[in-house]
Formats: sequence, structure tokens, C-alpha cells
Amino acid sequence: MDTVLVAGTKTNVCCDSTARDAMMLDFKSVLVSDCCAALSDDEHLATLETFIQQFGDVMSADEVLASIGK
Repeated sequence: MDTVLVAGTKTNVCCDSTARDAMMLDFKSVLVSDCCAALSDDEHLATLETFIQQFGDVMSADEVLASIGK
């Protein structure tokens, strides 16, 4: 296993921290955009943008399933 998929609440806190930790441990790290939530759309979207630019991938649940052939 080389990839960590991250979903949950507080995109900009818990999800982001977990995904960054996974990246630092040499995992491919993916924030699953429609499986995370924040208190506002602005916080959610800003976190996804920062994450994809610097730390890992951002994919929807459908994109994740398509990438693993389901």
C-alpha cells in the first residue's frame, strides 16, 4: 500500500493535517474533495487548492473509484 485517501470533517484542520502527515511519511496522499467538509465553502476550497499545489492530489470520490478500476 502506498496511497492514503483522506476524508472527514474540518477539511482545513484534521483532514489537511492527516494528509500532510501521510505525504511526509512518503505516502501518495489524496484529499477526497466531496468526502471532506469545513465550516465554510471558502475554507474547504482554499485548503483543497493549497493541498493540490504543494502536498498531494485532490480527487472526487468518483475519480478515486475510476482510478482503482471500480
